[in-house]
Amino acid sequence: MQAAKWEELGAGQIRWWRGLCWASWQVNPLCSTLLYSTEGFRGWEVEHGGNGWAVEKNLTLVPGAPSQTCFVTSFEWCFKRQLVDLVMEGMWQELLDSAQIEICVADWWGARENCGCIYRLRVRLLDVYENEVVKFSASPNPVLQWTERGCRQVSHVFTNFGKGIRYVSFEQYGRDTRSWVGHYGALVTHSSVKVRIRLS
Repeated sequence: MQAAKWEELGAGQIRWWRGLCWASWQVNPLCSTLLYSTEGFRGWEVEHGGNGWAVEKNLTLVPGAPSQTCFVTSFEWCFKRQLVDLVMEGMWQELLDSAQIEICVADWWGARENCGCIYRLRVRLLDVYENEVVKFSASPNPVLQWTERGCRQVSHVFTNFGKGIRYVSFEQYGRDTRSWVGHYGALVTHSSVKVRIRLS
């Protein structure tokens, strides 16, 4: 069922649909990622440090990624943000205010083998006025030059975050550790924001 159809269901129909989809809901979120584009810059607020962001093919296969491409940062801090409006995505405030909603966020990041990198992720849940209600931040240790390549995942599930949530602000930061001209900084790919319902 598409997210836009949710508000057409009454309480009784929702209970019926929950029972019908019990098994799949325990495993899968309500929909695919709510991020507008994970392959290009459309839909993102972007700040280009150094030589800016670039889009390249993944150095190694990222499991489950629909497109094996990544965003690559440069020798100064690069920033990328997308604001997801949960109501515009088909959810309604009563549903968002219920204790059953979980917001699942994930990101894959990594480095080139020949250059180290620094990566940061911040995800904030905002109210209707875009005030921060709760946030998750990830600041993994920098990857050192010649130590590893490929990507690893950062993920978090927001639960019991209270009432009034309207937006999800998904924010990525990255740079290299050698100040090299070009695109040798953190790689980010297969980013996602998903909503699911906890049935118990």
